Amino acid sequence: GSVTSFVVQYMKINWDLFGELALGIFSAIDAGSLLLMHFTTNIWACYAGYLIFKACYMLLITIATFQIAVNLSMERYALMFGFNNFVALVIQTILTIVVVDSRGLELDIVTQFLIYGSYFAVIAGIFSIRSICLLASSKCK
Repeated sequence: GSVTSFVVQYMKINWDLFGELALGIFSAIDAGSLLLMHFTTNIWACYAGYLIFKACYMLLITIATFQIAVNLSMERYALMFGFNNFVALVIQTILTIVVVDSRGLELDIVTQFLIYGSYFAVIAGIFSIRSICLLASSKCK
């Protein structure tokens, strides 16, 4: 994950135009790797899926953080990233309570992979639709 995050700085990409597309692609890869872990019984495929998931997730977080930071002034970095981390922790806690906890659905681990994979698939869809709209509007200009 750290290697993929490090490589981002050397990519010469118009992030304003293709950033959303990258987020959509890596969210889809994350969804695919989680769904692979749901549908397979092969432990090596699960390990490979986990490695792919972690590497793409770290890259996804790096790109998303960069996309946010580009539009902020230096004085607002700490506030924005603190708030983002807080909201992410709240969403993670709610999702964990609903999916894992005995007060929630208390799903088994295999079904959890399906839920989290579907979650990333929805996120990939949102980013992809937004990316298509951005690319189409830039093409029309």
